[in-house]
Amino acid sequence: MRRRALGFSCVPWLAVFMAAPALAETPPPAIAACESHIPDMAVKGCDQILAAGQEMEALDFEAYNNRALAELQLHKPEAALIDAQEGIALNPENGGIHVTLARAYLALHQAQPALEAVNQAIALIPNDPRPLVLRGEIALSLGNWQADLADQNAALTHDPNSAPAYLARALAEMVGSQGAAALQDANKAASLGSHDPRLHLVRGLAAAAAWDWQKALAEETLLLKAEPDNPLGLAARAEAEARLGHYKAAIADASQAITISPDAPGAYVDRAFAEMQLGEFPAALADATAALKRNPHDASAYINRSLAELALERPKAALADANQAIALAPNNPSGYDARASVEVLQHNLVAAQADESQAIKLAPGNPAFYQKRALIELRQNQLKPALEDLSSAIAIAPDEPRLRLQRAGVEDALHQYPAEIADLTVAIDHADDNHEMVYQALLLRAGTYKLNNQPKQALADVNSAIVLNPKAPQGYSARAELAEEDGHIQEAITESSKAIALDPKYVPAYQDRAVAYGTLHQYSKASADEAKILRLQPNSPQDLNNRCWFLALDGKLNQALGYCQRALKLNPGDAATLDSTGYVYLMMKDNKQAISYYDQALKADPKLASSLYGRALAEQATGDRKAADSDFALARKYDPHIKQEFGS
Repeated sequence: MRRRALGFSCVPWLAVFMAAPALAETPPPAIAACESHIPDMAVKGCDQILAAGQEMEALDFEAYNNRALAELQLHKPEAALIDAQEGIALNPENGGIHVTLARAYLALHQAQPALEAVNQAIALIPNDPRPLVLRGEIALSLGNWQADLADQNAALTHDPNSAPAYLARALAEMVGSQGAAALQDANKAASLGSHDPRLHLVRGLAAAAAWDWQKALAEETLLLKAEPDNPLGLAARAEAEARLGHYKAAIADASQAITISPDAPGAYVDRAFAEMQLGEFPAALADATAALKRNPHDASAYINRSLAELALERPKAALADANQAIALAPNNPSGYDARASVEVLQHNLVAAQADESQAIKLAPGNPAFYQKRALIELRQNQLKPALEDLSSAIAIAPDEPRLRLQRAGVEDALHQYPAEIADLTVAIDHADDNHEMVYQALLLRAGTYKLNNQPKQALADVNSAIVLNPKAPQGYSARAELAEEDGHIQEAITESSKAIALDPKYVPAYQDRAVAYGTLHQYSKASADEAKILRLQPNSPQDLNNRCWFLALDGKLNQALGYCQRALKLNPGDAATLDSTGYVYLMMKDNKQAISYYDQALKADPKLASSLYGRALAEQATGDRKAADSDFALARKYDPHIKQEFGS
């Protein structure tokens, strides 16, 4: 038969008919059906042969085996198991029927009995590659990719053209982070005529290794259409879904894989990753630990557990797990990336940067590692290296909006406004349905347009942001700033008031409105807004200073001085607060104290025109005309309008 049991040697069907007259009555269509590659037809044909009773006894073994194989194709593993056992009872020395039995056990996710059956097959037919292929697949389902790889290599020594062995080896290589070799083996299997749906699994895993998660998701979905209960496919799709931000779908797929194959570690690892993204750190820790119970050598499980422990503020345990991951898989870049995360938390930025550099060396095509190193560099105020790393990440993923937003932030710090505008534009264009990201990017671009002296473009972006989210306060606050800068003070107050009405705790709107009131010399209203701010953030040195200033301008000097002193306790060397304190003493006609505070302010900021002018007035009042003239001249040098602006 074309689908005879592995290792079964028998005379052809035609010879059986010729040698056994009792079989002559058996209708040839039943025989043809039983050996058919069409599963439903095969089951019916084999049923007819087995129903013939003693007349067909010579064919029963072959019929049981063929029916079992057809039942496996029809996803009826329980029936296949019974038929394989019946076949073994008839011919226990046939290695092929033990392979069929093993496949039935494997389809029922009973790995240990499957392993016992396939080992029996290998003992009976040691030179046949097919039971070796199956044993490797069982090992992989249990998380032992190295054993799988060894079995597939052994199978290929027996049959260098075994497409199943190439495919199975490709799966092992993918798990062992040997993506290029895996893809080569999968292509070899396809060239040998394999149409196994698991080719999609390998292609999907290869796409994942190249961080092409959309392609990975598409390939794994094709696999699962053909094999909806394939646990490796479910776990692989779960990883792709998690990387694309579909965390709930990832958890659902991983959970289904765990239900189907509870002893396989991979799905626990993938579920842990998705749980971490949702902030479910105890669950992630439990899943990573469950994976390690099933496979203590799973580096990915150590990596995920390390990150979960880090989130749960267990840095020592996190570092130990990251180190273990690196020891187990020194060529896995994610281990170094995880250790870098721990080192950042421990403020060991030099070590973190070195580990992230090693991750980049091992996976130069992964944009996330460049992004991470850029963030580490920014913590060390290394703006240009950070810009270079973000540019490297963008070269790999040019349409990723978050990378563009991050590079825009660095460009802003370097005053590279045209480049910043260009990056924010790409972020806006590629943020798709992420309305919150578009809203924030529009406001950031508006601020950059403002700094780049493009007020019309800035206002257009602010208006677009407000249309996108009319109930958010930030847009109105931004429009207030633009109105104030354009000299439309009352309009600025109106826009700030809209923001406050939407969110009574939105501090920037109060700050903007206080400044606008101050510009209109409505100092009591400005001071009242600062009081509201201080109820929301009572220890803000900036707002304590602002309230001091507006109270002083409103003539409430003793009250003002108290706020200035509180601000200085929190931020002793702040030039603006020292300047405000000097002004309060100047208005109190305590010129000695005024000069003292102005001296301190100018020590912090030698070009602060208001302090130079205020000190000049105090010096003039004490009769030190020479010092006063010198300070007046310097004040006018740094701010030609200081006389008109002072004390307002």
